[in-house]
Amino acid sequence: MPRMSHHLAKTWFTRGATAALLAATLVGPVQADPILRPEGAHDPEAVRAVHHAEHEVDQAWNAFHKAALGGTLASPAIQADVEQALHESRSLLVKAREATNRGDRAALRPLLQRIHVLTKRAITESQEQKR
Repeated sequence: MPRMSHHLAKTWFTRGATAALLAATLVGPVQADPILRPEGAHDPEAVRAVHHAEHEVDQAWNAFHKAALGGTLASPAIQADVEQALHESRSLLVKAREATNRGDRAALRPLLQRIHVLTKRAITESQEQKR
């Protein structure tokens, strides 16, 4: 079998990879992100609720980063409190995804409520101005 030049091989690989990607895209529907549709999660309402909680956590982190970068956090104590709330909300998201995977609505409900309280507090405290 003849050897290909480096340039020819690179072109062939690039075209082949592009063709494979295009074929994969055209073959069937795009699968949802595993975070948004975890394996074993058959409760669309629970999946949507966890997805909503993920957005709440993202919004809270964004509010915190904006305030931290802008130097407008009210105090170092507020910063520590907000960071703790945000980290706790992220760990609760993991537990919420696990509860969704198990189909355990009873465990999911208080997790989502706690996430909501934490993110709301983080946003409110991040928006509190220095005095």
